[in-house]
This record gives sequence, C-alpha cells and structure tokens, in this order.
Amino acid sequence: MNDLSPMLIQSFAQNRGTRGAHFYSDTQCDFVTWEQIAGDVKDRLPEQFYEKLIEAIANYDPESEFVTVSAGDGQIVIELFKSHEVL
Repeated sequence: MNDLSPMLIQSFAQNRGTRGAHFYSDTQCDFVTWEQIAGDVKDRLPEQFYEKLIEAIANYDPESEFVTVSAGDGQIVIELFKSHEVL
C-alpha cells in the first residue's frame, strides 16, 4: 500500500463525522459534502461513476471511515479507508 498524502490525512481529520468524499491528487485535496455531491456535482460526473460514488458515500460510517476519489491514467478510482487510530 502506498503512503497516504499528508493533505489527505489532514482532510480526514478535519472532516471526520461529515458525510462526503475526499477528491484528491498529488497536489491537492478537496472535501465535497454529501449535499454538494447530491446537488451540483451530479451533473459534472459520468452517470455510472456517480451511482457508484453515491452508493459508497451512503454506506460508510463517517466517524471511522473515509471515501476518497482520485483520477489518473484514464481512470476514476473510489476507495474506502478505515481509521485504525484516532486522527
């Protein structure tokens, strides 16, 4: 497993308990809330990807798990991380 970026870990800590997804790259990390994703972000994502993202966000524990989204090499990747220690 690759080391997680410090920006991503900081975003996890700052947004613990809030339902949403961490959209990240090598240079930035933006937390997007459930309300934003269900609202204006919906129209900017491919439908099949959006459905998978909504399912992932709807079915995790925002107190101890984190949904991330990254893009590269022509792919969009949704990942679920579980916190094993206090951030």
